[in-house]
Amino acid sequence: MDLRKAIGYFFLLLGAALLAAGISGGYSAPLTQAPVNLYSGAAMAMFGGVMAALAARR
Repeated sequence: MDLRKAIGYFFLLLGAALLAAGISGGYSAPLTQAPVNLYSGAAMAMFGGVMAALAARR
């Protein structure tokens, strides 16, 4: 199994969970008003998508 596939799926799953937490808005970081879960979830989901696409390309 290609390592990029496992990494891609892991980050897609983790990013989706953080996106859901960021959209629900139930949590906030104590030192900032920015939706940290939303931003980090989007970044992780994009990274996971790129890794999964690279694994599928091969």
